Amino acid sequence: MTDPQKEAWAELQNDLPWLNSSHRVMVRLACKFMAQMDEGDFGINAAQALSSILSKLGASPADESKVNHGDDGESDPDDKFFGRPN
Repeated sequence: MTDPQKEAWAELQNDLPWLNSSHRVMVRLACKFMAQMDEGDFGINAAQALSSILSKLGASPADESKVNHGDDGESDPDDKFFGRPN
């Protein structure tokens, strides 16, 4: 992977903590497209592909609501304002 792709990987790892090793191929594809987007070499087909991949990974607000985040026992009082599942 290139350095920009590795940066995208770290970003996804931070933003989508529910991902695991079974998602690695989709994450690699997302990283490839994210690096292309950052370099400005990004067309409609790439945008649609990235959008589809991110949706499958639960990376949009609508799709994240379907992700089981598990119960880590912690409660954030601000969750009531953002509609996050408890």
